[in-house]
Amino acid sequence: MDKEIKKKLDEIIRLHNMWLEKQPGGERANFSEIDLRKVKLNSVNLSMANFYGCDLSGANLKGANLANCNFENAKLRNANLDHADLRFSNIINAVFDGAYMRGIDLRNVNGQTVSMKKVNLMYANLSMSDLENADLDDSDISKADFTGANLTRVDFKGVRMYKTKLLGATMLGAANYEKKLDRTQQMQLFMK
Repeated sequence: MDKEIKKKLDEIIRLHNMWLEKQPGGERANFSEIDLRKVKLNSVNLSMANFYGCDLSGANLKGANLANCNFENAKLRNANLDHADLRFSNIINAVFDGAYMRGIDLRNVNGQTVSMKKVNLMYANLSMSDLENADLDDSDISKADFTGANLTRVDFKGVRMYKTKLLGATMLGAANYEKKLDRTQQMQLFMK
């Protein structure tokens, strides 16, 4: 990243944090339709920012606070989102294919038709998320928490799901998961 872009990003982040703290002169960060491929935004606080249609492919967002953000139609292919906080975010139609999302917090996200192919979601928290029609092909969701999540019409083709929590998850029309469930997971789905 060149120095001019880094300087602009630092200023946007500074103004955004002022806006979050309700300080005069603060301004909400708006990255709509902007190309931020391979940008480094790890550990920053950009909660409530707008990333609509933004291209964050290959970006480093590890540990970032991205709660309540809008990622609708955004591209996050191969991005590093390990341990990031995306609670209550809108990720409708977003593409996370190949992303690193280990330990990510995706509680209560609206993620209908989100694409998460070949994603590492180990230890992720997706409880109460709406992932209707999501594409999780060939992802690893081992030890992830989907308690109360809407997994309607999700296809689990090639998905690894060792010790995945599914208590109260809605699996209506979901495919390719039954043979992968251990006894505990079967009981969790039965106990709705």
